[in-house]
Amino acid sequence: MGLAASQARLLSLTARQHTVERRAQYLQAQKLRLANDSDRVYEKYINALDATKLETRTYDANGKVHWIEGSYNNLMRYDAENKAAGNIYYVQDINDGKLYMPTKICDVYERSGNDLFAFLDNLGIKYTKDVHTDEYIAAEKVVNADIDRGWNVMPYTNEFTEEYNYMKSRVEYPDKTNLYNAANALFSISAYSQNSVSGAYLPANPASFTELKTNINTLKGTSYYTGDVATILDFISSFNINEIFANPENVETLTAISLPDKELYINYDKSKEEEKTVESEKDVIDDATKLKMLLNGGQYELNGGTAKDIYQSSVTNAVSNFEGCLNIGDALQVIGNDIKKSETEKASQAAQADLDAFLAGEGYDQETVETNLKNYQTYCNDVITFNSQSKETHTEYKDPDLGQYYERMFNAIQSAGGCKEINDANAKSSSWVSSMVKNAQVVLATFDTTANEIDIITASSNPGIREVSNDQEIMEADSEYEADLAAIDSKDKKYSTELNQLEEERSAIQTEIDSLKQIAKDNIAATFKLFT
Repeated sequence: MGLAASQARLLSLTARQHTVERRAQYLQAQKLRLANDSDRVYEKYINALDATKLETRTYDANGKVHWIEGSYNNLMRYDAENKAAGNIYYVQDINDGKLYMPTKICDVYERSGNDLFAFLDNLGIKYTKDVHTDEYIAAEKVVNADIDRGWNVMPYTNEFTEEYNYMKSRVEYPDKTNLYNAANALFSISAYSQNSVSGAYLPANPASFTELKTNINTLKGTSYYTGDVATILDFISSFNINEIFANPENVETLTAISLPDKELYINYDKSKEEEKTVESEKDVIDDATKLKMLLNGGQYELNGGTAKDIYQSSVTNAVSNFEGCLNIGDALQVIGNDIKKSETEKASQAAQADLDAFLAGEGYDQETVETNLKNYQTYCNDVITFNSQSKETHTEYKDPDLGQYYERMFNAIQSAGGCKEINDANAKSSSWVSSMVKNAQVVLATFDTTANEIDIITASSNPGIREVSNDQEIMEADSEYEADLAAIDSKDKKYSTELNQLEEERSAIQTEIDSLKQIAKDNIAATFKLFT
């Protein structure tokens, strides 16, 4: 019986030992799984640290910039506060090129039959088609008003108009008479043909004096040849330019105004080289210089001295009677201007008389003709202005910003080849767009209204969108990582404790099994000894 009991106990211990070993194997497998879990938790944590999110720019009522999450709804938002400040970002499928759109937009676009105005009608957008610019409309109104007044009809025949304009131009710009031309030449010689010295009258050459005398003779015998004018004209015409200052005793030593540092010799014969001292310091009074002296009265100041006055007293008095005149040159300018003015007025009056006679013969008065021609010209000018306006038209929206928002959307969908639906959950999600972009499923794009095409952009190249670290996810990942590690560590410690306990139990069982095996061995040995 003792042996049988030992055998039964041995079998029980062996069974228990197998159970302990199986439990130990299970715990070892769990510990290995915990190690794998730890690796996964760490990898998830690292990925969270690297995670980023999209943000898009918006503005508040004060124009201050704010960044909001880059969800589909925010990227496609219609910003009622500041419509012009932000961009609309379309989400385009990278495979078929279509744009993601809300269910309503997809339905409306499908029913529009590729017609913008059907699209707008289905959305309830109010508009007016084919509207010209304000400048075009304003110019058109002016032309129509001219037509209503009858200004668009040429009031006279071309022959009458041409003759009238010609005769009117003769009144405004009368023909120049011989006396006018003589007076103008008189004025030009004394006023404009001068050297570089300010205030010195100097004809360009000696022949100018002959021209001057010719013009004076033209004026003699006219109504202008009287009083002080006659005195001055007679004095100049009586001079023989070749004999002026022929006698050096008549004039003191002079210095030419244009050569202030050179001694001036009267009637110097340049062929007599022996009479020169230093050639660069000498000059000769030629006929042109003599005329210059004549027109200026021969009164050249030189080192405080003055040359003899060659004027007769009667001429000096005549010059002084012209206000502001200091010499004959000044007086000739006044005489020339007065005669030109008088001749111009006479010619203009004569031309006006011819014009009046012409109009009387045609049965018109000048005021009426001027008014009618002015009105017709106004109409012609207004037509030119109108024709210069752009003929292009546009759609005028009751709400311009909202209308243009949906017009761009329609054109963008057409440019992309259509649209596809995005559900509400994904449209609201702050991570859907970012995940789709990272997984190369979509790209972000804007619509170029100038080129009328989709323009692909990236977050790094467009100031209205950016990619930033997701701080919220990082904080959540930190907490989750710590919690997961604590749970894994707790389980690992628990499994280690159980394994230690199982090891102790297994050792105790093994010891008892060894003891029972020894007892059984001893019993067998004793039993077989009796039989031997």
